[in-house]
Amino acid sequence: MDISVTRTGGFAGLTEKVGTVNTTQLDAAAAQQVEQMVQSIGFFDLPAIVSGGALGADMFRYEITVTQGDRQHTVVFDDDESPETAPLHRLVDTVIQMR
Repeated sequence: MDISVTRTGGFAGLTEKVGTVNTTQLDAAAAQQVEQMVQSIGFFDLPAIVSGGALGADMFRYEITVTQGDRQHTVVFDDDESPETAPLHRLVDTVIQMR
């Protein structure tokens, strides 16, 4: 499973790749943790845009792309700390920590 995370926006409006993970390159426990996280949030069933409803000109926006076999899905969400985006935030934090 490949996971990539890109962050855009913020005060400067920059685009930055903040992390990538290939679970085949992780130890078995770490790979299982990441893959279970993707499955538990139903990543492949989420809409392309997940909105928590908060608005803000300087908020970051994250784009997560997960590729597993012949499936690929991308989800975009704002850094609004809403309950709707909390599982996606945890996935982003995990990818950043593992890079």
